Amino acid sequence: MPARDKLTGELMWAVPVMDGDPTLKAAAKSVSVKILSPVEPVVPAAPPEMAGLPFVPVEFEGLTVTPYVASPQNRLAYSFKARGMRAIGAATRAARSGKSAPPGNAG
Repeated sequence: MPARDKLTGELMWAVPVMDGDPTLKAAAKSVSVKILSPVEPVVPAAPPEMAGLPFVPVEFEGLTVTPYVASPQNRLAYSFKARGMRAIGAATRAARSGKSAPPGNAG
């Protein structure tokens, strides 16, 4: 079940994402991005030229990063929120074909 954003009351869907940088430590590779949307976001299919990657590369629409101090460790942490997500290059491919890019959310 999705949570609600404390400021707007909108539904928030947590999407786990992974950074493909091989130099990052395991703990730094995975974060959760919260998508503000009235419906559950759809993970886009990987574009053909990206086949062979261990994950679906996406770009987030309206991504914001908010730093905060996490308790009880008193360490700096970050909250990631976005308005939607789409396959990388979807807008560029759509522009070339004369079609609009697919929305980041289902519905």
